[in-house]
Amino acid sequence: MTTERRPTLVVCLAVFGLMAGQQLLNPILPPLAREFGFSEFALGAVWAVGGAGVVLASPFWGRRTTRWGHRPVLLISLAGAMAGLLGFAFVAQAGLGGSLAVPVLFAAVLLTRGLVFGLSWAATPVTAQSYIADMTSGPAERVRGMSMFGAAQGLALAVGPALGGVLSLTGDLLVPVYAAPVLLAVITVVIALALPKPPKRQAPPATVKVSPFDRRLWPFLTIGFGLYLALAIVLMTIGFLVQDRLNLAATETGPTTSLVMLAGAGTIILVQVVAVPRLGWTPLRLVRVGAVVMTGGMLAVTVASTGPLLGAAVATLGAGMGFATPGFMSAPTLLATRDEQGAVAGLMGSSSALAFMGGPLLGTGLYEIAPTVPYAAGAVLLAGLAVFAFTRLGTLTRQPAKVPVAP
Repeated sequence: MTTERRPTLVVCLAVFGLMAGQQLLNPILPPLAREFGFSEFALGAVWAVGGAGVVLASPFWGRRTTRWGHRPVLLISLAGAMAGLLGFAFVAQAGLGGSLAVPVLFAAVLLTRGLVFGLSWAATPVTAQSYIADMTSGPAERVRGMSMFGAAQGLALAVGPALGGVLSLTGDLLVPVYAAPVLLAVITVVIALALPKPPKRQAPPATVKVSPFDRRLWPFLTIGFGLYLALAIVLMTIGFLVQDRLNLAATETGPTTSLVMLAGAGTIILVQVVAVPRLGWTPLRLVRVGAVVMTGGMLAVTVASTGPLLGAAVATLGAGMGFATPGFMSAPTLLATRDEQGAVAGLMGSSSALAFMGGPLLGTGLYEIAPTVPYAAGAVLLAGLAVFAFTRLGTLTRQPAKVPVAP
């Protein structure tokens, strides 16, 4: 392993730890919410508040990585996220014990799992993307770096829900709830010990800001937002879909949901670790292929009637995301200057977070109409993004790279 590659792997470990801690809870949140007396839409509101925190904080953290450095921002993020999840564990225990009224319980969940966790969570992916952009150069190297980032996310999507499902087999929903902050605590210590301090370089004379409407960037920000929105619709409702479509009890839902999510995460990892580095495709081609494959996967989720079919559908969705993610993540960084990387990463973080803020509300709201409605809507969205990628994205990105940015 080269000296340059090792720190990138450490940064990706931070991404893995943060997202694994988050995803560990996802299989048990739907049945846990029902035990609390929350509706599907109420749980969607909790996820949306967390997403709002990421939207608001990502540009701030992006600028802080430029001014403070990547290492301190990562450690602040992981410690804050751990505190949020630990607070949520205490609240969940009180809620299951019946010591909190439902409105008070809902407010406490919003504060811990929503606001505190969301504000802290925002910094890690932004910092990791900025770090990778700072450590790589050229399209091929940048795509490989972003593939590592995406693979870390995919591995978290596999390990987190799987671990949550296994822990839920104990019959106690609080076991995975307490396991999540413990995992983050371990990862925080590892990052503090393993991530070296980078060589100092002169900081930019002023905070660099980049407009989301910059014509170099907005096409990829739009594509990324749409693809993440479709993914969020599935991730935030899949527990309800598994329980209702397969007629499962609450204790059976967590393990089964974990297996379905594992199928999707597995294909994300496989595509980004094996296929993307070997194919050598351009970012634009990766986005186009990914959007088409995701459309097919979402259509399959809409009609899948059994557990294996649902797992295969989510696996197809994950494969599409595996192709698209390194494409729409690497392209903006290749079009930006070095001092703009933190700001660009902040915009990308806000874009994905906005999707994960709207996705839960949209998905759970549509789910209450009928279980197939959110996935049919997601298929329409993805088909539109595929058309945009083939008909407009190439034209827009052939415009001159040097354009004015926001003051």
